[in-house]
Amino acid sequence: MLNQQKADDDLLKVYGRVIAIIVVLVLLTIFGVRYVNTTSSIGGRGVEFEHNRFLNVLAMVRSQWLASGRPKQMLLSWYDVAPNVLADSNGNNTDETSKSGLSIVVNQFDSIEAELVGTNNWIKLSSKGWPLIDTDDVQGCQKLWQQLLATKVSELNITVEYQVDEKVCRYVSNEKASLSYQLQTGRVIFLTGTN
Repeated sequence: MLNQQKADDDLLKVYGRVIAIIVVLVLLTIFGVRYVNTTSSIGGRGVEFEHNRFLNVLAMVRSQWLASGRPKQMLLSWYDVAPNVLADSNGNNTDETSKSGLSIVVNQFDSIEAELVGTNNWIKLSSKGWPLIDTDDVQGCQKLWQQLLATKVSELNITVEYQVDEKVCRYVSNEKASLSYQLQTGRVIFLTGTN
């Protein structure tokens, strides 16, 4: 009888472990499915995140414009924000010394960044201090985005539209969320996409 009770206890322990493993697997499956569903929605929020950056950069540019005496064009020097992103023309590492005197090795990745944040980033400004595009077309809007945010719209899978009559650059994500920048007024409108 003692052996039978011991065998029953062992069998109950095994059943308990099997049930616990099944519960854990079900929970992991539920969380896994939810995780996969949220990662796709996070990817679609790129324009929403860029909206905040765009607003901050516009405010910074306009503040600098006011402080500089309201010039017609201004140098946006992202080099000051991200120093030492220089490499030689072959993309090899160079050893630069930062303003604090620290020696920094710049790698090949930084040469790509240096193209975006280089020191030749002149931008035209309206009479009210808002950044303008060089050409009244989609390429002008793409260049403006790159000048202000130091990223290319193609990297973010954003479609660019230019509305000539209203002088509006519109940036649209794959999820139909859009960011519109009115060149004359500096107004930025963000619209969420509807799925």
